[in-house]
Amino acid sequence: MSMLSSFLHPERGYAAGQGQLDRYYNQGQGYQQPYNQMGQQAGQGLNTAMGRLMDPASLQNEWSQGYETSPQALQAQELAKQQGLNAMSAQGVMGSTPALQAMQAGESQIGLNDRQNYLDNLMQKYQAGIGIGQNMYGVGASTAGQMGQNAMNMGENSAGMAYGQQNAPGQMFGQLASTAGNLGMQYATGGMGQGNFGRGAWTTTGDY
Repeated sequence: MSMLSSFLHPERGYAAGQGQLDRYYNQGQGYQQPYNQMGQQAGQGLNTAMGRLMDPASLQNEWSQGYETSPQALQAQELAKQQGLNAMSAQGVMGSTPALQAMQAGESQIGLNDRQNYLDNLMQKYQAGIGIGQNMYGVGASTAGQMGQNAMNMGENSAGMAYGQQNAPGQMFGQLASTAGNLGMQYATGGMGQGNFGRGAWTTTGDY
């Protein structure tokens, strides 16, 4: 913007300044927006997780549907069965009801322990996921707060720019009028000296 244009249109400087504010504000907000979105998504996931944990019976039933006896448990059950048969054979009670019940109870307990380990493992992973979600939500919440503060600061700066742009021509006119008034007062009182164009140039010095 040329000097003459700046002089005739002082409000344009405010408009240019607002343009720079908009540019860097949008750039900064753009850098932070992904973290804000990440936090929002994490918050939705945490709400879902909280709802599921508040109904533990339903959650356990859901997870139990996917349970299958692990190879380790199957191996342990087979080993327990063989050990039970060997013990009954050695004691001469092969085929007795109490012995068979004891052997079956041992196999059943192995299966119950395996199922519980399966559920406990799922819960540990679920809680680990919740912990990650909480961290993401915390980052997003902090970023959202910063973006909100940025918006408030931008609003204040933009309001100042708009006010200055609106009043710039009037302020310039007032300054010019004030300057002209000062010059006129100096001329009227002889304060402009005795130069070629000052009022003092017409003042006699006493010499004729």
